[in-house]
Amino acid sequence: MSIEALGWAVRQKCNTPTSKLVLFIMANYADSEHSCYPSEKHLGKICGVTDRSVRRCITWLKDNNLVTVTHRKGTSNRYFLSVDTVVRRVRTLKSYNTKDIQKKKPQTNKIRSKNELAG
Repeated sequence: MSIEALGWAVRQKCNTPTSKLVLFIMANYADSEHSCYPSEKHLGKICGVTDRSVRRCITWLKDNNLVTVTHRKGTSNRYFLSVDTVVRRVRTLKSYNTKDIQKKKPQTNKIRSKNELAG
């Protein structure tokens, strides 16, 4: 399961709720390469629709460049999701090459030895 693919699927606009559900289920099955290979029959069973409805949804998703289909003989197709690969900058340029400096909090309950107490 790819959390990134699920988040991407939620943000997409689809023509029908069934298309959105098919896309969401495909994103749930996606691996690290954002690809999955569930059969149309299995997708229909999960979504509660017919195989034909799933094929219609996949065609719409393919026509709108949300999914790329690789046909395979003797097994189910492989679907590649068009997940955005936007990289968010977490650190500023100034702090990118520097080591993080953590401020140490003073310890209030420090156990001191007798020599330290004596002074």
